[in-house]
Amino acid sequence: MVSETELEGFRKDRYFARSWALLTRDRGWIKPVLVMTVALFVPIVGLFGVVGYALEWARLTAWNINASPKQKGVRVGECIGSGARAFVISLVWGIIAGIIMGILGAIPLIGGLLTFVWSMANILFGVVVLVAALRATIYKRLRAGFRLSAIRHMLSHDTSGILRIFGLGLMGALIMGIVASIITLCALISTIPQLLVTAEYLSSYGAIISSSMQTRIILEMVFSMIGSALPSLVVLGVISSFMYVVMTLLVTTAVGLWMRQFDVPSWGRDEDPLPSPVMDPRDAAPQGGSWQAPYDIPVDPQPRAAHQDAAEKDVAPEPPAPAQDSPVPAEPRPDVPAEDPVETDRQDVPAELPAAKPQDDQPTPFSAEDPSAR
Repeated sequence: MVSETELEGFRKDRYFARSWALLTRDRGWIKPVLVMTVALFVPIVGLFGVVGYALEWARLTAWNINASPKQKGVRVGECIGSGARAFVISLVWGIIAGIIMGILGAIPLIGGLLTFVWSMANILFGVVVLVAALRATIYKRLRAGFRLSAIRHMLSHDTSGILRIFGLGLMGALIMGIVASIITLCALISTIPQLLVTAEYLSSYGAIISSSMQTRIILEMVFSMIGSALPSLVVLGVISSFMYVVMTLLVTTAVGLWMRQFDVPSWGRDEDPLPSPVMDPRDAAPQGGSWQAPYDIPVDPQPRAAHQDAAEKDVAPEPPAPAQDSPVPAEPRPDVPAEDPVETDRQDVPAELPAAKPQDDQPTPFSAEDPSAR
């Protein structure tokens, strides 16, 4: 079980457990999963919508909002747009990876070894692209997914966390492969007797049967095998789609949980450097058996006399300092960026800001029913 405390802020472990807790947090969570399972059978647009839906949910997670996937009022068009943006990012990154592999393969003597090493490194390609796509979803800008300096900084800062998420995706892929193999095997078993009978018939009478008749018999056998295996194939498609949707939601929101350490609400413009990463609160706590005092208990280096404490109780408090005539204007806070640029006469306002944290008066294509209540 995952407590509410574990869902708050950044924690560097238990990505699968926390993602599952967020997914199943609200009653009826299975409804959007089933809808997206059916949507996957719609060519192109269905896949874009599912991926965009997962990215919009992960965007909320990165904003440190603990919300279950929204069940009503989802802006399907904007989800499809987010999925299309992620597709473009993955396509461009894939082309770049292919070009690098071709260059490495052309190097004499060691080209084959370098190609193998690059192929092994590209096993993490899917998670890296997911990080870039989520960054582009946060900013609502395609070029944010190609900001190599920021993406490299995030990946190099917490490589172990990305490897944990990669392990989560790999585990899901293995489970999907095992289930698909079992269903496919069950579908083929029902067609094996017919295949054996047809093969024996052709081997016995093939010499006296014309080639056109042999072709007809083979085609009849193929269509008959497809008809008998069709129910199993339909079941395979539905189960595979359902598992793909669940794993996409879990892995994508795991990236959102991982990205919390980079303090997303403090992000400025796309080209600005990332703020200082936050720590896991457990790392800042004193270890058991340590001689140091807890951080929330102040330590007085010099003991105080009892009569001094008693005298201080009779002293009247000092009056507050008078207000300054010319107060220094407060600097603008970047922790609540606006979703769209705001028209203003000031020149120091950033031109591009990440998409704003969703509020009740600022609906997003994917937001919690009541984020403030969370």
